[in-house]
Amino acid sequence: MRQYDVIVAGGGPAGVAAGIAAARHGAKTLLIERSACLGGMATLAGVPAFGPYTDGEKDLIGGIGREILENLKKEAYRSPFYDRKPDRIEGIDWFPIDPEILKRVLDEMVTDSGCEVLFHTVVVGVNLCEAPESGLENVSKKKKLQSLQVFHKGGMETIQAKYFIDCTGDADVAAMAGAEFAYGDEAGGVQAGTLCFRVAGVDTARFMEYVEREGENGNLSVASEKAKRDGRFPAGESKVGGMALQAEGVAGLNFGHVYDLKPLDAWDLSRAEIEARKRLPEYMEFLREYVPGMERCVLVSSGPYLGIRESRRICGEYTLTQEDYFNRADFEDAVVHYSYPIDLHAAVPSEGTEKEDLYQTSKYKNGECYGIPYRALIPKGFGNLAVAGRAISADRAMMASVRIMSPCFGMGQAAGTAAALCVKEGGMLDSASMDMEKLIRLLNV
Repeated sequence: MRQYDVIVAGGGPAGVAAGIAAARHGAKTLLIERSACLGGMATLAGVPAFGPYTDGEKDLIGGIGREILENLKKEAYRSPFYDRKPDRIEGIDWFPIDPEILKRVLDEMVTDSGCEVLFHTVVVGVNLCEAPESGLENVSKKKKLQSLQVFHKGGMETIQAKYFIDCTGDADVAAMAGAEFAYGDEAGGVQAGTLCFRVAGVDTARFMEYVEREGENGNLSVASEKAKRDGRFPAGESKVGGMALQAEGVAGLNFGHVYDLKPLDAWDLSRAEIEARKRLPEYMEFLREYVPGMERCVLVSSGPYLGIRESRRICGEYTLTQEDYFNRADFEDAVVHYSYPIDLHAAVPSEGTEKEDLYQTSKYKNGECYGIPYRALIPKGFGNLAVAGRAISADRAMMASVRIMSPCFGMGQAAGTAAALCVKEGGMLDSASMDMEKLIRLLNV
């Protein structure tokens, strides 16, 4: 049976940062990913740009996340659209993602760190350690994972580790292990999904003239409002999509929704993927007719996976709340700071206006941020399991801010560093056992 110090499940932003961090600190680490590449929403769902790394005045996301951005920038096109925004720091916030470059950047960074990668592999089960015999002293009563059961082309395999980090986005490992979790709203609804796509044949100069002319609204907002007045806005949508110029003549779009989504149901996900692709011609027609510079654009690709914004949220040692967001809460064990608004997309079309208003009314002033405590990464009752990414312990409103890719890098790095620290010094990942002063010092190096 293969054995590791640390196993990371899921190769999205949180997972790559966790794997790199653990391996760089000397832990024998395995990163398991269900697909053929790393990057998660940035590559597999085609999200066109990274969210903000700063609070508009200073850096918030440094470390491995910033390394990834800087390595991407060495080859990537520097979009004039995002660099010009006055409330963002040029070249850092909303930087466009070329998914093909990012795939190679992540491959190189992960393998150079010493972290092993296992693609085309799905975690299908977990094995917990047997409970210690009664009467033994100084034995943690926390639940502990012993191994993961995975399935790949070679069949079923069981892989052991001392520590586990769930970066699946859906808290799959935590749920299989019996951790408590919350899901969606009171009615079981979750945010709509989006199939991002890329177009080529954009007249970049003409599009930028439009952007400059319309100012802050010069992305898709003005065009969308005109299409709505004409009754031509596609698929009954209400929310304006996002767009990033990813290369000369090439743009990525985060546009459109699939509602009534059940992201933990493969049958419904299959329905949603088909429905999302069916709508692409409508979106292309809208772009060609209403967005200057896109009159002759053509569809070149859509995301291999539907972009998922919400599913499970673990019940952790601390649960971040909407109140924490509006209080700009900070914590002694904060391992990441962030400042993105509450971006809660509607579960059904009738919720659209309310959710869009919350995004606008919740925006911080430049220089403001909140903290993400280490305790929110630890499922209640577990000793050697951490969760990083959008499935951390938070209510729906707070999750709608922390789910952005940039803070996921920070959460993953914190979890990977904590696991490596435990490998070196023994002990468990739970906050009562963790040397927080040492962990935060390592994260700030």
